[in-house]
Amino acid sequence: MRRPARRLLLAAVALPASALVLLVAEVQVARRGTNLPERAPFDLGGYVARAAGRDGQGATREALRVVWLGDSTAAGVGASSVDMTLPRQVATRLATRLGRPVHVTGLAVSGARVADVLDRQVGSVAAADPDVVVISVGSNDVTHLTSARDFRRRYDAVLDRLPKAARVVLLGVPDLGAPPRLAQPLRSVAGARGGTLDAVVRSLAAERGAGYVDIAGETGPAFRRHPGRYFAADRYHPDDDGYRLWADATVPVVASVVTP
Repeated sequence: MRRPARRLLLAAVALPASALVLLVAEVQVARRGTNLPERAPFDLGGYVARAAGRDGQGATREALRVVWLGDSTAAGVGASSVDMTLPRQVATRLATRLGRPVHVTGLAVSGARVADVLDRQVGSVAAADPDVVVISVGSNDVTHLTSARDFRRRYDAVLDRLPKAARVVLLGVPDLGAPPRLAQPLRSVAGARGGTLDAVVRSLAAERGAGYVDIAGETGPAFRRHPGRYFAADRYHPDDDGYRLWADATVPVVASVVTP
């Protein structure tokens, strides 16, 4: 959180001096906030609800193969267990909804920006032979001040490198005006920049015929109304209930691209 908060401050350099003094103070508060305990990244890979994929004759139906790319939200930071992460919650519900097992491959890494997805993640997708690729990235591009132009260019390049047969679902940038870790007006700066990059994601999904999940629109209001319920201890990442809300928004979109 230290560097993201400092970079958001730089985004407000055109504000009056009095506002900048306030933002400096808010950055210091954000830096001193509670952090999540250090832990090894979750191993998201494997089958989910294998037994759900049996047809009427007892034969095992072919698993739906889902690959996740992106940042901490796709890696499950803030969840209490691997089963509470967003990819696994989505997979469990898909298995029930579609009546077939789901195999998850997690390539997302906490802290990743779209440039990291392009340089370090997308090259491993083809080996997983995915039916669906889900991408959740953009929050770290907000805090690192990636321009909308560079964000679009790199995101476009990521989409170009995905297997042609795979369906694609893009999660929008979450409502960064919601996390209580950032006080106002620093939170508003983050929220505005997040909305700009989210518009890029929405546009790319429309241009590419990909599914788009409006994470900010679908879950942002609840996160703002009940931050104590939906944010993890760091007051920045979603907790188990927060990821449940994200899954509520994501599952219908993934299901729609699988069974159009």
